[in-house]
Amino acid sequence: LKLAQARSSSHRFNPELPCLCIAWSWGVGTRPRVGPMPDAKGKAIDGALVGSMLTNVAVKAAVGSLAFIPGCVVFRGAALRCLCGGLGMGFGAGMAWMQADLHLRHPELVPMPASLTSEAERMKADAAARMASLRARFGF
Repeated sequence: LKLAQARSSSHRFNPELPCLCIAWSWGVGTRPRVGPMPDAKGKAIDGALVGSMLTNVAVKAAVGSLAFIPGCVVFRGAALRCLCGGLGMGFGAGMAWMQADLHLRHPELVPMPASLTSEAERMKADAAARMASLRARFGF
């Protein structure tokens, strides 16, 4: 009703009517809630934590860049191949950034990303276990 009145009104600005952007985002006729900011229960940020999180971003972006390989199989042009690699890097870095953000906001629920050395040791152990299972399967 208020929006219909606003459209039929000859005045350009009516202070009694809500702004259209507020009417669309919070519902017609409602006002934004104003109150004290909630207490932040996040984690303190230090150099080691930032280094660990940026390492996680770099590792996941590097793994995501492997999307370049199927792009080489599927597409003939260099632009689409690079687009596949870039999309993979973007998704990998975005997932790592989201994990870091969630860890900062809720440290009791989301574990801290591992450091580069522990990630490398974990990948090395996984690769050794896979090689051992392949050797056992084929009798080498």
